[in-house]
Amino acid sequence: MCRTRSCEDREAGYTLAALLVILTIISLVIAYTVPEQWSMIMKRERERHTIFLMKQYARAIYNWERKHQALPVSLEQLQKARDPRMLRGSEKLICPLTGREDDWIMVPITAIEAQPGGAAVNPGGQAGVGVGRPQQQQGQQPQAGAMPPSKLNSQASPKDYVGPFVAVRPNATGASMIALKGAEDYSQWVYTLQDLKNEIQMQQLALSLPK
Repeated sequence: MCRTRSCEDREAGYTLAALLVILTIISLVIAYTVPEQWSMIMKRERERHTIFLMKQYARAIYNWERKHQALPVSLEQLQKARDPRMLRGSEKLICPLTGREDDWIMVPITAIEAQPGGAAVNPGGQAGVGVGRPQQQQGQQPQAGAMPPSKLNSQASPKDYVGPFVAVRPNATGASMIALKGAEDYSQWVYTLQDLKNEIQMQQLALSLPK
């Protein structure tokens, strides 16, 4: 009886030791992989939030232009605007990519490059950025005057720019996980007043189509 119990105790000890080894290996794998995966998840969420705020600024510029028949010339104008309020939430919006308040670069209309068959720069810098239609692709229907997505010339959008602007972009550089209109570097991200107008136009067109 004692001999049998002794064997069982040794087998239980071996099983426990093996289990501890397996748990140690699993812990090491988790320690090396989970933080990296979590970092990637958080980076993607910061990028999504940044794009959301860029669109919020484009909406604020849109509302400012409708009210004043001109483009804003500073972030403060949009932040302080009331009746109607242009920006929701805190007056100073933190850039998720840098973690700093108002760490945005104002984008002048001259920094938006004309696309083939699309937007031409409006010298007056006012509403209606350019005229024209995108080139119709084979098998596609015309898109009711909508223009191609804006493309940024970052050299024409310096960090110290002050004046009428049609978008904001993050004060950041580096490869992004999310491509914004084909741009995979933060320095090329842009979402302009005209991009917003295109979206509004497409939404109105979709609503007008027969069900």
